[in-house]
Amino acid sequence: MIVPRPGNQPENPDRDDRKNVEINIGKACNNRCVFCIDGLPKREDRSYMDFGQMQRELERWYADGYRSVGFLGGEPTTYPRIVDSVAYARSLGFTRIAIATNATKLRLRHFADALLDAGLTRITVSMHGHTAELEDRLTRVPGNFEKKVAALRYLKHKQDTEGALRDGLSVNIVLNGWNAPHLPKMMQFFYRRLGLADLRVNFIRPEGYAEGDAELTPRYADVTPILVKAILLNEHHFKRTFTFGGVPLCVLPRTLRNSEALLRRYMGEYRDLSTACSIRSGGGDVMPPGQVPPGQERGRRFPSTVVAYDAAEQRARFNWQDRKRQDLKDRPPPCRVCRLGHVCEGVWKGYLDIWGYDELRPVR
Repeated sequence: MIVPRPGNQPENPDRDDRKNVEINIGKACNNRCVFCIDGLPKREDRSYMDFGQMQRELERWYADGYRSVGFLGGEPTTYPRIVDSVAYARSLGFTRIAIATNATKLRLRHFADALLDAGLTRITVSMHGHTAELEDRLTRVPGNFEKKVAALRYLKHKQDTEGALRDGLSVNIVLNGWNAPHLPKMMQFFYRRLGLADLRVNFIRPEGYAEGDAELTPRYADVTPILVKAILLNEHHFKRTFTFGGVPLCVLPRTLRNSEALLRRYMGEYRDLSTACSIRSGGGDVMPPGQVPPGQERGRRFPSTVVAYDAAEQRARFNWQDRKRQDLKDRPPPCRVCRLGHVCEGVWKGYLDIWGYDELRPVR
C-alpha cells in the first residue's frame, strides 16, 4: 500500500476525498507534443500493459480502498483493451473512472460511446491552443485541432443530453512560451465557443523534448501577470472552474497568495485529489535521469525515498504529491525559510536548470 506522507497537501474540506490512483498503460502515443516529458520512449515502454496485469493492478488498488481510478499514457485511447479496462474497473466497484487523453480518437462516436457505456465518468482532454495553427504546432500533428474540437463537441453533447461524464469533462493546458500569451483567448474559446466548464493550466515541466528549452519554458515573471489576468477574467466574467498548477506561491501577487479563499478556488495543490500512481518501470526506485539532488554530480543514480518498485510486475508505485516534492521538484535556499512551504511544492528542477532561482523570494 502507498501511504502519502503527512502534510504533502494543504487541507481543503471541499476536496474529493475518494482515494485516487492513476495507472499508466504504456508510453505509446499518436501525438508528438513539443513539451512531452517522455520524449522518445524506449521500445519496451511503447508496448502496452498486458490486460491480465491490468486486472491485477485494478484489483490491488480496489482492495486497498481506492474508489477512483484514471488511465494514463502515452495515449490511453490507443490501448487495445481500454474499453475492457474501464468496464472491469466499474465491475470491481470503482465509482470515479477517468482518462487523460488527447481525444483525437474520441471524435469517432462509436468509440466514445463504447467508453461511456463501459462506465467512464470523467475525461480530461489535453489541448493547448485555441487555433489550428497553435494546437497543431504544439502537438506536431496536422489536423489535430479539428479532431479535438469534434471530440469535445460530441462529449459535451452527451453530457448535456444524457447526463454522461458525471465527474466532469475538462481541458488540460500545458502553459508554455508559445501559448501563454494566448491564455485569455483560450479561455474565451473553451468556455464560450465550446461551452465547457472546467479548465486546468499546468506550467510546463521542462523535461523530455523540452529539457533545457528556454523558448518553451517562460520565466515565472512573464507568466504570472497572465495567470492573474485569467483569474480576474474568471472571477468577473466567465465564473467557471479554472485551476492552475506548477507555479510557486512566492511569485504570485501578495493579494492572491494571502487569500486562502482564492487559493482554494484556483490553486491545484488545494483542489487535486491525493493520487497514487502505477507506471511501468525497469527500475522505478531511482530518480529520473538528470533529476539529481542539488550540489551532487550528474550521472549518478540516487534512490528515491517515495517509490516502491515491484520487480515481479515491473511496476513503480508512488504517491504523486510525494514524488513531486521529494524527487521532481527542488526547494532552493529561499524556499527553506519560506512560511508557505506546507502549501507550495517547490520548483521543477528542469526550470531551475534553465533560469535558476533569482525570481524566488521567501514569504515570511
